[in-house]
Amino acid sequence: MILPGNGIQLVSTSKEDPEITALRQDWQVLQNLSEIHLYPQPMPESITFRIEEGESLVGEAALKAIKWFNHKAEISIFITPDSQRKGTGKEALTQLMTFAFHTMNLYRLEAEVVDYNEPAKALFEKSGFTKEGRLRSAKFFQGKYYDILRYGILRDEFEALMRGE
Repeated sequence: MILPGNGIQLVSTSKEDPEITALRQDWQVLQNLSEIHLYPQPMPESITFRIEEGESLVGEAALKAIKWFNHKAEISIFITPDSQRKGTGKEALTQLMTFAFHTMNLYRLEAEVVDYNEPAKALFEKSGFTKEGRLRSAKFFQGKYYDILRYGILRDEFEALMRGE
């Protein structure tokens, strides 16, 4: 497929195009690309954990969109309704953050929360996350648009929180 333009055209190709592969080896090009182009072999883009209480599955905690070069990931968690408001989410989130910062050597974690999800907002805020932004009308649910809030926490902030500072 060819998309003609004003003096240029876009010609469809594959990820394995040898000429594009050669362009990606040029440092002047590479330094401006997403970090995914910097790795010679695939690194995991996500790590997902089951949250279990006894023998029961009560939710999921995950690190997604892991950016190894930038030492960051998106964190997500959900808990079944019967297990909410019992400290399970807080404990799971703390365990996952400890793993991300101390084992994986990440420096930054990010989270997205739909504006109407008050329990999730409270969980992330109590866990030391800072509200950093708002994506206006970014979630369409049951015929209505909702904002998505962006949260973030840095390793230094997490460690201070764990020390009780």
